[in-house]
Amino acid sequence: MPSRLASLEPPPPCAECQARVPGIRWGDLCPECRARLARRAGPWARGISLLAALGVVWYAFATMRLNPGTRVWIGAIAIATYLLVRRIVTQIAIEVLRGKSSP
Repeated sequence: MPSRLASLEPPPPCAECQARVPGIRWGDLCPECRARLARRAGPWARGISLLAALGVVWYAFATMRLNPGTRVWIGAIAIATYLLVRRIVTQIAIEVLRGKSSP
């Protein structure tokens, strides 16, 4: 149960820029800092996820017999690999960049 004085307490500061933004918890980043880090992580995430998707396609074409149904599944798996790897790499890159920018 939140305290009755919770509305009187100032919001916690951003872990990077020290701006007090309502709705964040202690140690979290404000939306502006998180967006800035996501923009810096974007090129890394795009490149690595593209390489991973191309690797999946190359492996599938090199090892499987191809018919039209198989090609559709390979395309779907390549797209899923791209999206999943991009999400993972973005999160990892944000954490790495966050650690580098902290004193």
